[in-house]
Amino acid sequence: MSEKSRPTALARLRHMAEAADAIIAYTKRGREAFDGDAALRDAILYQIVVLGEAAKEALAVDPSLESSLPEVEWSPIARMRDRVAHHYWATDREIVWQTATIAVPELRAALTAALARLS
Repeated sequence: MSEKSRPTALARLRHMAEAADAIIAYTKRGREAFDGDAALRDAILYQIVVLGEAAKEALAVDPSLESSLPEVEWSPIARMRDRVAHHYWATDREIVWQTATIAVPELRAALTAALARLS
């Protein structure tokens, strides 16, 4: 990571961690709340967009992150963001819930480790 791009890349990684934390907090309300509350679904979807956008920007300012942080699944994060933002009509609630409850906590753990190493 270049010295010039490091602060920006680290800031985007922190944004990813913050978005993951928000998603994890929202999912603690449970699946029934997710299914029954459009505002809760919207909040999770928004944070998925933030997560993906921050991932894209982190790689844009420092492409070496992709190889130096292989535990972060960069491409699926970006694809999920694109699906939510550009193909909202085809967004499957089950996939969103699985992403929010399984993939995001795993990503959060990877980000914690990555930020500890890079900071």
